Amino acid sequence: MHRAIAAWLTERPWRAALGAAFCGAFAPQMPMPFMVLAGAIPVLIALHFDSKQALIMAATAAAAATWLLLSLAPEMPWLTVGVVGVIVMPVLLALLLKRTGSLNLCFQLAVAGITAMVIAVYAALSDPASVWVGLLNKAAQQAGAAGLHMPSDTRVIIDQWARTMWGGLAALTLATVLAALFLGCWWETLLQSPGRFGAEYRQLRLGAVLGVAVTVLFVAVFVTDSALVGSLAWVAFAALSFQGLAAAHRSKAGGKLNRGWLAAIYVLLIVPISTSITVVVLAIWGFADNWLRPRLAQGGARF
Repeated sequence: MHRAIAAWLTERPWRAALGAAFCGAFAPQMPMPFMVLAGAIPVLIALHFDSKQALIMAATAAAAATWLLLSLAPEMPWLTVGVVGVIVMPVLLALLLKRTGSLNLCFQLAVAGITAMVIAVYAALSDPASVWVGLLNKAAQQAGAAGLHMPSDTRVIIDQWARTMWGGLAALTLATVLAALFLGCWWETLLQSPGRFGAEYRQLRLGAVLGVAVTVLFVAVFVTDSALVGSLAWVAFAALSFQGLAAAHRSKAGGKLNRGWLAAIYVLLIVPISTSITVVVLAIWGFADNWLRPRLAQGGARF
């Protein structure tokens, strides 16, 4: 089915342009899956044709999303900038992939880029949490007016959430950008060289530099109460969960993991009640894989 979708989109470029605009228009109301599709279609075009068409399609999707967001939430222009970035970033990474041929480099740069954005937000705003306190209080008031029971310590909960909400948003942004990049890359390889994307994805790895940074970050979480550190931890968990998923695919390819278990992982990821637990488990798997894989490879070479 996915190969048929990719073939249909690339057979007539106007189809991809229309699809990107349609998904961009629906992305603010239904981020999943339309936000991912709005980024994946330009990625496919960038890899299959040229950068000019892909950038035009990404701009079209971003314009459609911007128009709707400005209509629905004119008081949050920063959200518009974020949505535009989520749609445009995957195609920029795709152009880098086309130039370098390294999917892992794109993965690492996406993680580093989102991390830098979080640090920039905390450096630029004197009170980053205050942005979210107002929004969360408004949401709580609307929920209460709708008849939902709100706990007595709602204010305390909101204050706790607001401290690291920028990190949660950044983690969601990273997940969406990478999902769009990977989906577009997969579509393109289905047309050109089936199986190549899977082989590349299974080798995803943060590497030594980002691995050390993540390790230090996790230590800092336990010894400091910094909101910035807590926000960066969200990004680290998102990044490691992708590596954990890559490790799961590698285990399946090596015959160590049943296809049914891999399917169960994806089901647990999309079911809201189990998503957070599954991400944590995958992140732990990814963290271990980042450090143990080289040792295992060396051990295999010795034997």
